[in-house]
Amino acid sequence: MHNCPTSCPPRPAPNQDPKRWQIIGYREFEHAYVLIVRYFDAINFEGIKVMVYQGQMPDLEKIDRLDPHFETSGLTPIARFRPTKEGRALAYKLAGML
Repeated sequence: MHNCPTSCPPRPAPNQDPKRWQIIGYREFEHAYVLIVRYFDAINFEGIKVMVYQGQMPDLEKIDRLDPHFETSGLTPIARFRPTKEGRALAYKLAGML
């Protein structure tokens, strides 16, 4: 274990801030859509999340909070995939089947 003096920068939080994100890709389907989002505070997979949502895609300009966790209300994904080529393909396949 490394003992760091108080001058060390704080370690980033393991969870992202749902108000600090950027959409880097999306794809719409008849009954679902896929968002590829970079969360600036996330530490795994360079902050990139691939998420599937059911329904029609909202106006992305009007979204101020986008939490990638599965919630019981609000805009919540129905599935998340690894941010890889294979993960995106699986997300598109699922969204196309809904």
